[in-house]
Amino acid sequence: MLNHIGITINDVFEIKNFYQNILGMKIVKRFIISDELSNQIFQINQETKVYLMQRDNLILELFINGNSIPNRYNHICISVHSRKNLIKQAESNNYTCIIIPRKNYDLVFVKDRLGNIFEIKEK
Repeated sequence: MLNHIGITINDVFEIKNFYQNILGMKIVKRFIISDELSNQIFQINQETKVYLMQRDNLILELFINGNSIPNRYNHICISVHSRKNLIKQAESNNYTCIIIPRKNYDLVFVKDRLGNIFEIKEK
């Protein structure tokens, strides 16, 4: 069920020093999250570099942010059989759902009452 874990790191050199050399992970993908998208999901209004790292079945999404800020990119991504059903259930129980329409597929995030963010992918 777990797809990936997103965490914030503040130094790009940690990718090689810790995640590759210590944890033995490999870079699978690099991309940039726009300031607009970052603000929509995480309430952090800045463009950010992201590295997708993997070792065996563990996938980490590392958000590079050199600032000490209270908000983070931390989230847990899970895969479900029906995002539609999960969204319906979450909304009917007054949980915050963030749905961002995209060309190929919508991004879907759900927040628990404490503000923990779960990205929802469909199997």
